[in-house]
Amino acid sequence: MKKAYEGFEAKKSGSAIVDLPPKGAYVGEIQGVKVEDSYNHEFEQLVLMLEVTEGEYKGRYHEHYANQKERFGDNVKYRGSLRIRIPTGKDGEDEWIRRQFEGAMWAVEDSNEGYAFDWDENKLKGKKVGFSVRDTFYTYGDKDYQGTEIGRLESIKEVKAGKVRPMKERDSRKNKTEETAYTNVSSTVDVPF
Repeated sequence: MKKAYEGFEAKKSGSAIVDLPPKGAYVGEIQGVKVEDSYNHEFEQLVLMLEVTEGEYKGRYHEHYANQKERFGDNVKYRGSLRIRIPTGKDGEDEWIRRQFEGAMWAVEDSNEGYAFDWDENKLKGKKVGFSVRDTFYTYGDKDYQGTEIGRLESIKEVKAGKVRPMKERDSRKNKTEETAYTNVSSTVDVPF
């Protein structure tokens, strides 16, 4: 065997993998907020950094992010985020966009007694809210992947009462087949703030 290289130190080669919360409904908190343009600059979106605050998966998104940074360096993504398109209020705007945004703000209001959304996104930080996580399937390069992503905000009251309807999976694979093998990863939104 050759001589040791300069700076050699025997050490553990990595940490255990931290799993993300599986599909389901969770009680959480908005821990970061920003407004940014969509990737094609056609509209603005509200980006929320969320974390689970109760139950088995409490703190899991931050734990996963720290674990990924330790394993892969600074070029990792925070997986506990949700992007919501901000309606413009212009005629002809898709009604679904408005319903999605209004439903999200209702979930925050219903989860925080006395709070009313006043279009100051910075006041959302620190608010409690429920959210749904769904399975997602997609193709990157020539390989199919499976993961989870936060799909919508929910009322904490409804999460705790078990009244949240499970979200349908999102499948954007190029070649959808039942025999496809998956690599398990999660949503790829680049946050923390």
